[in-house]
Amino acid sequence: MRQEQESTSRKVALGAVIASVVTVATMLHIPVPGFRLYFNLGEGVIYVIALTLGARYGALCGGLGAALADLILGYPLWAPLTLCIKGLEGYVVGHLAPKGKSVAIAAGAIVMITGYTSAAGLLYGWKAAPVECVTDIIQTGMGAAFALLFTPILRRRLALTETR
Repeated sequence: MRQEQESTSRKVALGAVIASVVTVATMLHIPVPGFRLYFNLGEGVIYVIALTLGARYGALCGGLGAALADLILGYPLWAPLTLCIKGLEGYVVGHLAPKGKSVAIAAGAIVMITGYTSAAGLLYGWKAAPVECVTDIIQTGMGAAFALLFTPILRRRLALTETR
């Protein structure tokens, strides 16, 4: 029983640390002049987490971490939407990871682009949707490049520490 509690505690602690990494990566952003949009590294971190640790961590850490960043950065209207969109995106990437990194990331990108473009259209009018869509395509492309570069590095590091 004690070993099971320790395992659960470790998983919760790992989740909290990873969610905070998503928050920080999202907060390190580049604003788009003239719009309340920004580019960040959070996307790539969510992809790396989901590809490395699976759907559960991808969903929970991606959704919670990105939503917290929205709250801190002054986008409270978007926080519940982000929780759902990024959570689903992380889940999809983690769930599809066994089928291949590219397939998983592409599916996650579709979730993110569709979710945020639809939300922008509903919140700000459909004239805002194309701007959001283009921004999201760039965002997911940057995230994909980041994940494809860093996922193998992280997996090698994790394999080294597991054998010690």
